[in-house]
Amino acid sequence: MLVMIETHVVNALLFASLKDETPFKVLTFVNGLVAPSFLFCAGFGLAISLRRRWAEFVGFGKPLWRYLFRLAFIMVVAYSLHLPFFSLRRMRGLTESQWIPFFQVDILQVIVVTLLFLILLACAVRNRSVFRSAALLVALAVVCLTPIVNGMDFSQLPIWLRPYLSAQYRSQFPLFPWSAFLISGTVVGFYFMDASDWQAIWMKWFACSAAAGIALSLLAEALPVNLYPNHNFWHGSPDFFFVRLGLIGLPLAGLWYYERGKRGSAFSLVALFGRESLLVYVLHLLVVYGYTYEWSFVRLFGPTLSYPECLGLFAALTISMYIVAYVWHRLKGWNMRAAQAVEVAALGSIVAAFILK
Repeated sequence: MLVMIETHVVNALLFASLKDETPFKVLTFVNGLVAPSFLFCAGFGLAISLRRRWAEFVGFGKPLWRYLFRLAFIMVVAYSLHLPFFSLRRMRGLTESQWIPFFQVDILQVIVVTLLFLILLACAVRNRSVFRSAALLVALAVVCLTPIVNGMDFSQLPIWLRPYLSAQYRSQFPLFPWSAFLISGTVVGFYFMDASDWQAIWMKWFACSAAAGIALSLLAEALPVNLYPNHNFWHGSPDFFFVRLGLIGLPLAGLWYYERGKRGSAFSLVALFGRESLLVYVLHLLVVYGYTYEWSFVRLFGPTLSYPECLGLFAALTISMYIVAYVWHRLKGWNMRAAQAVEVAALGSIVAAFILK
């Protein structure tokens, strides 16, 4: 989450001429691992939930319905972030072309749709081993089909569906290949927890597999043979997917060894941002990209800042997000009903303002 905040601040505010220089290109490649990592961790989180309450999920118990309700809430939030106007009255007069930005697909939509698919898959197969294998096959299918899907024309599909399938329709995160990162996280999560008695050995194997995946993918790219027409390593190729997946896996293995045996604070920056990731994600996006708000960074500054100035705003925003996350987490720990009342009141106020404005 920290690197995600930095990515958004720099991309939105850095002076345009600086983006043509080598340091920004290197930073862009590193920052490009943020979204795959976020998706991978979301999938790993699903693995934890399913592994602990498998019978209740596949048996359509209360945990399943609570999880589905949360997914529905996240989807509403995801589309709300794309409102062209914060006014129901003005929204009614939009033309079809003006609706396009609203229906663009970002990372939250990918998370919701992919998690929903995996839950339905689990309920269908009802066996953990079968689910794990089926999810792995789906991930491989998504990766291998991405170059083909990217070349297809989806213009005849509904305006809300096209962005899920191709980046041609103002979609930053089409399901091909981005859903495969999340599914990979779920598969790895299941294998990791199944190795509860020998996790240290399994983690070494995982790190070696990640390194091998990077090496083999780069080697395959260097070969004078392409399986796909119009091959582009940087745009949807399986080779680039496995390079990024390996670059995610290596630091995750390192972090596991670093944290092994340590008792981290529940209120450390990383831990707190992990627990309150949705809150931090939504708030920092509004602060940075809230085009309809005069106090947003893009309205106040625009792409006019240097690296030190971006760093200063990143630090200030991180501190602010930590304070908000800390207060909210404390409130939930002190009195969950009070926190729910605050949540309902805040959401009700937002909806009322949207309707009445």
